[in-house]
Amino acid sequence: MQANESQTSYGRLFRNRSFAALWIGQTISFIGDYYYFFAITILVERLTGSALLVGLSVISSALPMLLLGPIAGVFVDRWDRKRTMIGADLLRGLLVLVCLTVRTPDQIWILYVAGFMMSSISRFFFPAQNAVLPLIVTDKDDLLSANGLMQIVQTAGFIIGATLAGFSIALWGEQVAFIVDSATYFISAGAITLIQVPRTTGGAQAEGEQLGAVWAEMREGIVYLFGSRTMMGILLCLSVVQLGVGAINVSWVPFLQRTFGLGPEGLGAVDLAQGMGMALGGVLLGFVAARVSRVPLAGWSIAFIGGMIALIGLAPPWALATLFPGLGVEAEMTAMTIGQRLLHVPLMLLAYSMLLGAALVPAQSALMTMMQLAVPDLKRGRVGSALNAIVTAAGLISMATVAAIGDLVPFRMIYVAAGLIVSAAGLVGLVVLQEPDPEASVSDGATELAEMGPDYVGAE
Repeated sequence: MQANESQTSYGRLFRNRSFAALWIGQTISFIGDYYYFFAITILVERLTGSALLVGLSVISSALPMLLLGPIAGVFVDRWDRKRTMIGADLLRGLLVLVCLTVRTPDQIWILYVAGFMMSSISRFFFPAQNAVLPLIVTDKDDLLSANGLMQIVQTAGFIIGATLAGFSIALWGEQVAFIVDSATYFISAGAITLIQVPRTTGGAQAEGEQLGAVWAEMREGIVYLFGSRTMMGILLCLSVVQLGVGAINVSWVPFLQRTFGLGPEGLGAVDLAQGMGMALGGVLLGFVAARVSRVPLAGWSIAFIGGMIALIGLAPPWALATLFPGLGVEAEMTAMTIGQRLLHVPLMLLAYSMLLGAALVPAQSALMTMMQLAVPDLKRGRVGSALNAIVTAAGLISMATVAAIGDLVPFRMIYVAAGLIVSAAGLVGLVVLQEPDPEASVSDGATELAEMGPDYVGAE
């Protein structure tokens, strides 16, 4: 019975042309994003060999979440969200091409500037996307499944983007990744033009664009965030998560390359395993969404993710090449073919990454659904951006710390510590997370919409 219900839910979602266009466009875009993420960290590591500079490349992309996020959310709630998403994709598609000019260590600063600008633009795109989803998925019973499918977008990025990026960079260098990422942004923009979004924001008709009004709305988002028990629980849980995950974000590539000697194709294989786990998690979510409440789903999934991160830090170097020496891959890594180097990828590293991915989709989907149901539409952009800014601050603390000590402290120790912190966040979530009252948020949204007048409702 539950399987039939999940199939019906998925069927309704993909018969929704707006949702299908958004999903397909974002899947393609995330494939390109993983090309970019791989290329940036591999390029900085190759040119500099410095964990600090690799960390700075990640931090430069994270800073806009803290500096610009809350303000961006205010404008997202005032602007036409569809046009905001299209404009953001077009600008990012052009900006990523700037990375093609980086050839030497003294040009690394270009990557930092480009990453900062692209991330700044993304601060407008993602709140708009998150606010749009509950508008185009009109059946609230389908919202958890819709968020699960949107998380599978990341799965496709891992399975297709990370795998192809690993092989592409190994064969042709990092430059090809920037070209692919640029193309996927333009494809995403085209897909978004097909979406029909009910207009609940003021768009071009909104008045009071004065700085004072913007600051007032930003404060309103922060007040709503801290005044909602559900949102405060999510904030606390995610802040602790980021204290652990931030360390992973800046050390992932140096850890795999220095600890296990993996090249781009090996990095792609590990992310492929995580992507396969995310695909499995997305499928399983469809079966359990109707029978498991969101709080335990999020809390236990996060605790499990932390355990897998710690185990990744302790992963033994056993690989097919070491277990079966007769495979004939005893040459130096630099002299091996891509296929031979893949035989040196640790098997337990692949297994732990797959299990981590399987828990990632349920955790993210449950938290996102609670947030969407807890916040009325007209506040989703500013509240979501305020949440992201505060959570990012916790992540930046972790990133900066690991970037500073990454060349001094063993990466295995960093991973074990990060995993324990994330597991603690899951246990904290079981205590502080609270199911939202969807009727209250709908009522709040209806009241605010009525006060704004009929010009704010219509189809784009």
